[in-house]
Amino acid sequence: MSFALLSDEHRIALAALVLVGAAIAGLLVWRRAPPWPAIACLAAALLAGAALGIDRAVALLAEGATPADQPFDEHELTRTSPWGPVGLGAGAAATLAIVALGVVSTRGIASPWGRSALIALRTGAALAALVLFVEPAIELRDVAREPNHIAVIVDDSLSMSLREDEDGPTRFERARELLGASEATFSAWREDREIDAFRFSDDLERAALETVTAGDPEGRSTRFRRALEGLRDAYEDRDLAGAVLISDGIPTGAYRDGAERGRARQLLRSLGAPIHTFWVGRPGLKDVAIADVRVDELAFVRTVVPIEVVVRSTGYDEPRRIPLTLSEEGEPVRRKWIDLDAGDTEKRVRFEYSPPRTGTFAYEVSTPVADDEAIEVNNSRSFVLRVIRDQIRVLQVAGQPSWDVRGLRSMLKDNPNVDLISFFILRTQDDVTRVPDDELSLIPFPTRELFEDELPSFDVVVLQNFNFAPYRLGRYLENIRRYVEGGGALVMLGGELSFSSGDYHGTPVGEALPVELSPSRSEDSLLHEGGFSPALTRAGASHPVTALRHDPADNRAAWTELPELRGVNRVVGARPDAAVLAVHPNVRTDDGERMPVIVAGEHGDGRTLAITTDSLWRWDFAAAGQSGIEPRYHEFWQNAIRWMIRDPAFEHLQVAADRREYEPGASAEVETVLRDRDYEPVDGAVVELHVERQGHDHARETLLETELTTGEEGTAAHALRDLEPGLYRVEARAQAAGDRQTASERFVVGRAPRELERPAAESELLAEIARQTGGEHFAEADSIPPDLAFEEPRVVRVDRRTEVELWSRPVLLVLALLLLTLEWGLRQKLGTL
Repeated sequence: MSFALLSDEHRIALAALVLVGAAIAGLLVWRRAPPWPAIACLAAALLAGAALGIDRAVALLAEGATPADQPFDEHELTRTSPWGPVGLGAGAAATLAIVALGVVSTRGIASPWGRSALIALRTGAALAALVLFVEPAIELRDVAREPNHIAVIVDDSLSMSLREDEDGPTRFERARELLGASEATFSAWREDREIDAFRFSDDLERAALETVTAGDPEGRSTRFRRALEGLRDAYEDRDLAGAVLISDGIPTGAYRDGAERGRARQLLRSLGAPIHTFWVGRPGLKDVAIADVRVDELAFVRTVVPIEVVVRSTGYDEPRRIPLTLSEEGEPVRRKWIDLDAGDTEKRVRFEYSPPRTGTFAYEVSTPVADDEAIEVNNSRSFVLRVIRDQIRVLQVAGQPSWDVRGLRSMLKDNPNVDLISFFILRTQDDVTRVPDDELSLIPFPTRELFEDELPSFDVVVLQNFNFAPYRLGRYLENIRRYVEGGGALVMLGGELSFSSGDYHGTPVGEALPVELSPSRSEDSLLHEGGFSPALTRAGASHPVTALRHDPADNRAAWTELPELRGVNRVVGARPDAAVLAVHPNVRTDDGERMPVIVAGEHGDGRTLAITTDSLWRWDFAAAGQSGIEPRYHEFWQNAIRWMIRDPAFEHLQVAADRREYEPGASAEVETVLRDRDYEPVDGAVVELHVERQGHDHARETLLETELTTGEEGTAAHALRDLEPGLYRVEARAQAAGDRQTASERFVVGRAPRELERPAAESELLAEIARQTGGEHFAEADSIPPDLAFEEPRVVRVDRRTEVELWSRPVLLVLALLLLTLEWGLRQKLGTL
């Protein structure tokens, strides 16, 4: 091994300083310039020459002490003196004091050259003495090292398949050429290190160096952070010398905002090794992309939906004007012309569209593909929008004011999704009036308008403690029954004018209710006063109307905490096909069953709900005055209304995909849930699954028809893999709740992955990664340089060691004495002694 304190670069610099300093000093003396600049240049030249001499002397001493048959691998400058930090500090202070004393003592000398010579001699003698005091030495070691690893990491994401010039190479081909031209570098590295190769896109994957650039790049994203985390984990128990990272620099994950701060910087520093980055992208790519579409997943029918589109233009030298089209189910519905600036630019465009009908629909935003564009598939972007009714129309008819009427009306009125029409009878037939009975409301009761013309427009009709007979509404009860059969929803709440007390027995409305009514009898036999806490039935524990909490056990506990109710209407019982959700704990029917309090049922295509008490308002008012009790009144009614209008989330059969939008090649998890009439999970049921895809050309094809079997939770799942671009419709069919149930779901698979949203290659991130880790960045390299800096291999053991004492040489003592003698003689000559 070669022994040296200085590197070759340092030796060259010092030799240059000797020559330049001496030349400048000689020139200044020849030109008879002031002496001090010449003295300074000469001093610098002498110091540089002394450093070169010391370096060479140390090398000769070390080489002379090394046996020819026992070479050493390493050397290190050390010291053998017994002095600690205090002693060394005292020695350095003494040396400085000697030099300072020499400077002070020469102030009376008139000659600058003489004074400089005395100071130099005194300084040299003091430094020689300091060397003797410190006792420096060179430790020679024969060590065994374990080879560490160099990781070569190649980006194989889809953006690497792009080419900036139609006739030029792709970025991946440049990476292949770079590695092919670096065989000599790899051979040199293999002498004391091991080379590992990896590919990365979504994750880091090991590969052979010879095949790391084989095939075509197919990764759907460029996740630098995940790749670097994988690199750190791969070398957790092994030494990482460093890495060579080859990429176009387009991140799609956590590093999109750079790597100079936060967790990104911490990860880079935790690697403990330099990363040298090579950029294989080039300028010149041209492309227009629909980079993003921002819209809510839920919209209201006939209500304006804002759709914000981000259009990104890359590489065009001139401004351009292009059309942008919004299509619904393949049919254009809006179009705008947008102006794009020259260069790399981003434009935000806003569409406003009012969906004309409810349902789930597929939309697409697109722009034509130019002849010189690098990518075609990113010129359009699809999304799914679920359109629901703008508001739920509720008709509330109350026979007289009460706390229950007030509570329900306030709750419905405060709900922005509810369009409430309320009619309260403020005077009864017992009042002394001079107007007909059908005009005993605050305004003339619009019976024909409500129960003939407008009835189909309501989603829910609420009859609350209302007796129809005094207001000549009997002829309209058949309309209400047909309204329910056709898909409407009817709620009847209790009170002295409801159910049998309101003369509904034997009427069309009575037939539609989920409870059987008894013939009118005395008021005492139809009503039961007194406080009670309703008890949930088995069906009520899991039914969506009474589901105050998701888990049935937790739901029962929540119901036990509710404030007491007061009063209940007696009924014969629930109809056979109805679901009794809550019962009175004490009052019984004639059959000995506990009296129903909340009953849910279906009539034709509609749904009905019977609540045989008029005191639910206590759940809101009483809970508000008691600490620790949650007000469940609003939650109960929200559940009830959603169930009555057939919210898809409350259907017996449901099907859903885990997302609404996927990238090409991704997998979709489709799950079905099946519940019986009481909303209990159905185990072992067969669910038919039908999957259909509509391609970009609007052609439909059936992809899958299969049968799934539900488990204990009533669920069954199926994975759809390797999805191709298009609009997908999933339909599930099963037998449940005594009827054939059908549910559907829609989602889209985009034509372009997010990897191609920003196709222009970028070198800034690669440069930052190199800077943060102490590596080098190469923007345009034909091959990998062999002299890249890497961490040294780890020392496994030291087999031999020896020390070469630099201080125990007579020459140092002779040098110190000689310098002091010369100083004494010069002082005599100058007359300062």
